[in-house]
Amino acid sequence: MKPICLNLEACNGLGDLICATPTIRKISEAYGQKITILSPMPELFKMNPFVEFSYKFKSVDFDYFKDNYLVHNSFYNVGKKNDRGIEYKHNRIDIRQFHAIHLGFMLTKSEMECFYLPTEDIKKEQIPNDRYVVIHPVTTWGTRTWPAINWMNLTAKLIEMGYSVVSVGKESSEKGFFNVDKPVFNFEIEKGLNLMNKTSISDTWHIINNAHAFVTMDSGLLHLAGTTDTNIVHLGSSLIPEFRIPFRKGTQEYKYAYVRGGCDLECGSNMKYGVKEWGNIQGVPPLIRCLENKETFECHPSMEQVLNEVKHLL
Repeated sequence: MKPICLNLEACNGLGDLICATPTIRKISEAYGQKITILSPMPELFKMNPFVEFSYKFKSVDFDYFKDNYLVHNSFYNVGKKNDRGIEYKHNRIDIRQFHAIHLGFMLTKSEMECFYLPTEDIKKEQIPNDRYVVIHPVTTWGTRTWPAINWMNLTAKLIEMGYSVVSVGKESSEKGFFNVDKPVFNFEIEKGLNLMNKTSISDTWHIINNAHAFVTMDSGLLHLAGTTDTNIVHLGSSLIPEFRIPFRKGTQEYKYAYVRGGCDLECGSNMKYGVKEWGNIQGVPPLIRCLENKETFECHPSMEQVLNEVKHLL
């Protein structure tokens, strides 16, 4: 049998790539061999026990792989319709099942735990000596972005409670069906560390793994945190949370809390809004504004709600 390759060249998001690891495990087990991964972020798979080699897609001759490997492809149809006019709706499919569905199968709940181990050792200067909480104050899609003032107020309250606070995250942009810039909220922290734009993926994993809790919106770091043993506080948005909540130890409830806002329509995952906006269930509505035309995103929780949940977990 030829060696096996999974091509993830079209998958550019950190979270989407991490969420390919259950499918990688399933493919490896099915063929009874480790597989090779081609992707934009090869570091993510270097330590994976089901991966033989992990290469940056742009660094290899893909024609060689097509000639010498049995190649599977995933994430190739996001934001586009196939030849039958069907669009795979990222907002309506479990982020782990997305990869499996592209290969023609689905995962059971017991098969959906993601895997990542860092390729670098822990940097002690990035880990406070006392108890600390990690926050991820970054701009993303409007329905997921928590206002900067909430992050600053939460930080002040956590410090009052005796915790240090570490901020992590990087400026980025997302290109595809819609384009969006993702700058960080870069503010000074009186007690703790501001590590915005200063950490690698390995660094960030260590920082989160050693924290008492991690507060984040739906983001790539939510899924990175899902490979740690840390308490996760997930900020509410317009998407159905079950499609994004990490599976750990066979459940989505382990050391995890989802904090809803006042609106629970989950319009970002509701196909009727595609019909309402564009007259077609295939269309994914823009996520840069409230689809109910409200002035603010009421699906966002308040700072007090989040603080109460952090207190509960701690």
